[in-house]
Amino acid sequence: MERLKPIAENIQYWKVYFGSQKLLINTYIYNCQYEYAFNEASQMLEKAENVKDITGKVAAYQCMATIYHETDRWQEEKEILKKTYDLLPQIEYVGTKVNILNQLITFSKQRKSYADLKTYLDRTKQILDAMVRNNPIMQKNLADQYLFLEIYYTYLYLGTDNPNLAEEHYEKCKSYISPDTFLPYLVTHQNMAIEYCLYTKEYDTALALADSAISIVKENDFGISDYAKEAGYKADILKAMGRYDEALPLYERVTQIEDSISTSVSNKQLEEIEDSYHLNQLLLEQGKLKSYIQIIILGVVGIVLILCITHMFRMNRIRKELQLSEKETKEAALKTEEVNEVKSRFLSNMSHAIRVPLNSMVGFSQLMASDTELNEETRKEYSKIIQKNTEELMLLVNNVLDLSRLEADMMKYQLTDYDVVQLCNDAVSAVRMQKPNLHIQFRNSVEQHIVYTDCNRIIQLIISIFAGPSTLDANERDVLFTLDRNGEILCLKVVNSPLADSRYAGQETAIRHDINRLLLKHFGGTYQIIADAPEGPTILFTYPAAPVQ
Repeated sequence: MERLKPIAENIQYWKVYFGSQKLLINTYIYNCQYEYAFNEASQMLEKAENVKDITGKVAAYQCMATIYHETDRWQEEKEILKKTYDLLPQIEYVGTKVNILNQLITFSKQRKSYADLKTYLDRTKQILDAMVRNNPIMQKNLADQYLFLEIYYTYLYLGTDNPNLAEEHYEKCKSYISPDTFLPYLVTHQNMAIEYCLYTKEYDTALALADSAISIVKENDFGISDYAKEAGYKADILKAMGRYDEALPLYERVTQIEDSISTSVSNKQLEEIEDSYHLNQLLLEQGKLKSYIQIIILGVVGIVLILCITHMFRMNRIRKELQLSEKETKEAALKTEEVNEVKSRFLSNMSHAIRVPLNSMVGFSQLMASDTELNEETRKEYSKIIQKNTEELMLLVNNVLDLSRLEADMMKYQLTDYDVVQLCNDAVSAVRMQKPNLHIQFRNSVEQHIVYTDCNRIIQLIISIFAGPSTLDANERDVLFTLDRNGEILCLKVVNSPLADSRYAGQETAIRHDINRLLLKHFGGTYQIIADAPEGPTILFTYPAAPVQ
């Protein structure tokens, strides 16, 4: 393709040029190199617009839609498919029209936009029927396309709860299946049949279809993501049959595969971005070197002695710049590795922290929904567990959102004048009501002092230091809280703080520490953790005594 494109461009044979470019992009997509694919598609679209070639423009849109689909960016996929659909009247090749409509059909089914799905299915059928009327021999050649239509008509009527029409199209599918059927369409038909059997509650038939689909995927070397999809169907069937012990391992396996694929794609995209960055840096350095060489050539025309001196100084400066650039590149690479490692740990911990309450919520909700013989006491107990995990999950999500806003300096504050002593008393009172096992002793050497701050967020900060993480045990605990003033600084100290206790260290406490630190930094204060203090885990934080406007 790289050898063919320049020839086609030179003779302005745009059909071949954009066809080869599309094939190159699809090769990148097949290898999950989505950043490379998107860069090539963007260049393809720019080239097509410059030469005013509608075929190249449509091909670029189709490639972008595929990239967005593979990377789960459905909003962008929706917008680009809408642009492609608007170009449909300008397209002459019928096969391209059918391909575009097939993309729209698949997207509409995934998003459950059944009105759009009906429109695209009917339009595709009109095109195929017209082809058959003009050339009846095409009926056999278009069997796969008609099978595709009947599959999605069945999906349409299952989704709109019309069992009679769903059954009609379900039966029509069988007439288009043959030993020559396109293998991905055959698997798609199997998946549709599974959903149809689940709808009609023919669970044994659905289970047999799922096993058959898994066998096809394994025997024909489909991707691991296709296996995960078919295993997910089987798990859904087992769950519907009440065979939870068999369904759970499959769900866990599917989750592991999806996580592995997501991580692999993310890492590969990061590598592609880094490669592009280094390539741009190399081109930039080459440009600088060329400019220096031109200056040297111009200098040769002048005085030879000055040229030699100038050349020596310039070469020395280039050497230093290259050394500095190499050092900066190494530092950037090291920082990138550190960021990747931190990101990986954070995602791993967050994934675990989110799934623990989420699994409890889902698990007990399913028990309550499926077990009709639960007594009222057990149901209340399950409800309390779901409520507790919901609160933990909401707290975690809110903390992550607050941390993101603080890091991006986008946090909104409601600033008022308030007495810092009263603020501390309010926080202590709130904690005493929430955590009666915490015995807080508040000592202050400041009788009254007005500060200009966001009272709610500062009170929340103090409460978090007292209350600690959600995993804190219910044992009795004595906490000493002091407030003093040192010149223009208010000094606050919490001794035996649960939030500083290393026994409760984890993702939740780390996020809370970061939120507290960034919040105080915004107002000009400081935040320090002394986990191994002699008197017990201690947190020291300061706040400016002078009003911060």
